[in-house]
Amino acid sequence: MTDLTFVYFKMRALGEAPQMMLHYRNQPYRYMMSWEYFGKPWPDAKRGAAFRQLPMLVTEDGTQITQTGAIMRYLAGRLDLMPAEPLAAAQADEVFEGAHELFRPLNPPVNFHTGDQFAASREACLPVLRARFADFELLMARHGGPFFLGSDPCYCDFGAFHHIDLAHFMDEAILEDYPRLRDFMAAMHGLPGLATYLAERPELTGVGVGPKLVIDGRPVPTGIMAD
Repeated sequence: MTDLTFVYFKMRALGEAPQMMLHYRNQPYRYMMSWEYFGKPWPDAKRGAAFRQLPMLVTEDGTQITQTGAIMRYLAGRLDLMPAEPLAAAQADEVFEGAHELFRPLNPPVNFHTGDQFAASREACLPVLRARFADFELLMARHGGPFFLGSDPCYCDFGAFHHIDLAHFMDEAILEDYPRLRDFMAAMHGLPGLATYLAERPELTGVGVGPKLVIDGRPVPTGIMAD
């Protein structure tokens, strides 16, 4: 292997923030679906990944790193997106962990739920999102913005950005009461490399009725299996 390899599935979930970091720092990598990397369906391949879970980052020498936080912190160190001062690093971790807690109420409904199940998930999710975004709004004032730790982005910003971005599928106006978060999102969109990634990644369509990713011009259902 000559480049980093990122292994995941067909969904807009835990694979987003690491790829945003890689694009921001212009770090070459290749993305592979689980069945492409392992050469067999994921249910038959999961013993080949630690904790039997993805995403997985494979380094140039073949070392496999699983667990989203571990991948993000490894990349943060490698890409100079982790504060050097211990207290600032702890505050970055604080934001990242606070954002990552939104995975369970937010990512499965957006990527898989339909009809009444989606409606129920959305109703349950929105109060959680609004409470967490109010927390973020206060944290954003701590260093003056536009990013969580001040004028420069660090790894936690990419994790928070993913979940805030995904929340718009639940409510397009969800940031109406959070001006600092609106400024944060605008600042993230302005980062070199990130706008390109956002424009070029597979479009997510049909949220709530039949989620699909448009891959190579073809809508395919989200999931952990090949078509």
